[in-house]
Amino acid sequence: MIKCPKCGYKIDTKKRISDYEITAMMEGKSPKLKDLLRNVIRQIRNNIPSNNDKYLINNFVSKVLQYEYKTIEESMQHYLNNGYMYQGKGFNYLLKVMETICDDREKIIKNQKSRFGTSPPIVIWDGTLEDV
Repeated sequence: MIKCPKCGYKIDTKKRISDYEITAMMEGKSPKLKDLLRNVIRQIRNNIPSNNDKYLINNFVSKVLQYEYKTIEESMQHYLNNGYMYQGKGFNYLLKVMETICDDREKIIKNQKSRFGTSPPIVIWDGTLEDV
């Protein structure tokens, strides 16, 4: 509740969010994305009681849908594999992870190439041997 400094009117900042509104945001999205979001939301809600609020979930989903699928998948897998939900790190932490992965995409790819290398070039052989 926020109180207006002039008139004293109390404004409810957390309006009631229904499950239908959250589901409507997910309409038209891929089943993989829906399953991934459901899994992460379930994990966070079960392990962090303060994040078990529909307003927070609605806010989280609306912000997540602004990123591309690859960024969402990579950040959620990182979050789940490291078990951050057991450390009390919820929706805001996961959004920050997504933001960081999105911003540092070029650095991450460069570091992965230097760490793992690249595949050799594909050479199409025509069946003849040449003297070099």
